[in-house]
Amino acid sequence: MDLTIITVTYQSIAYIDLCISSVITNTLKCSYEHIIVDNGSTDGTCELIEKGYLHFVKLIKNFENRGFAAANNRALKEAKGRFLLFLNPDTQLQEGYLDQLIDRMDSRPEIGLMSCKLISFHGVPDPALRPHRFPHLFPYLLVFLGLRPFFCTNHPKFRYDAFRDDLEQEVAVVRGSFMLTRKEMMDKLGFAFDPNYFILFEDVDLCREVKRLGYKIVYSPEVVCIDFWCRSFLHQSKPWKYLKMAKSFKTYVRKWHSSFHLLWITFVIPFGFIVRMPKWRIQTSLRELKKWI
Repeated sequence: MDLTIITVTYQSIAYIDLCISSVITNTLKCSYEHIIVDNGSTDGTCELIEKGYLHFVKLIKNFENRGFAAANNRALKEAKGRFLLFLNPDTQLQEGYLDQLIDRMDSRPEIGLMSCKLISFHGVPDPALRPHRFPHLFPYLLVFLGLRPFFCTNHPKFRYDAFRDDLEQEVAVVRGSFMLTRKEMMDKLGFAFDPNYFILFEDVDLCREVKRLGYKIVYSPEVVCIDFWCRSFLHQSKPWKYLKMAKSFKTYVRKWHSSFHLLWITFVIPFGFIVRMPKWRIQTSLRELKKWI
């Protein structure tokens, strides 16, 4: 089999049908399977898939939300394709065919990971969806201290100067919403995404791992995909988002940076949470903190 597409859903009823339909339309000639792992949705996501799409996908149900990394890793164990596409449920393939990217990776064995041209629901490129550099840590210090927006991938230190959306090029980091990889590379790693992450930074971590193994990461505009971006986060409280981001960021720093950086992060994260508690409501903040501890 050429390709295994892996999609993790959580409360995704509003857009999963668009995702599945676009996959059917944009795979063309390659042999593929589409594995969907649901992380305990209660909004009818599984029922929608079972009613209309079981001839096109394989559905795996988790009865609780085990996180993005764990769900992808479960699907990896059953994947049969030579290539793997990690595709978020809030995406919709628009132009081009996945065959084109598979052919490119077949002809260039040095490429370990490819991404496509991601556009917003307005139909235009968005700086937040473009590939970017590996993150500097200082902007995140400002984030935790409340001096910058919560997600700061738009920070100038992360961007490529005058990025060309119409040009195939080697990059450092691509979004986890569309990642085409080699199965053999995943077998070397032993996972799709590091299981120490629940959500957030697992895509940056995987890009680090790809580079560590000596492969290239390539952006290709041949395939265009709408990324509706962070829809699963709409269902979560702000304290939950902060704590998940903080935990994943700490995991990332512990793995890839020095103990000095880990030290200041250990102090800054609780401070940032305490400062925000009145704005988030004390009771809500303490409830989420209790779950995290």
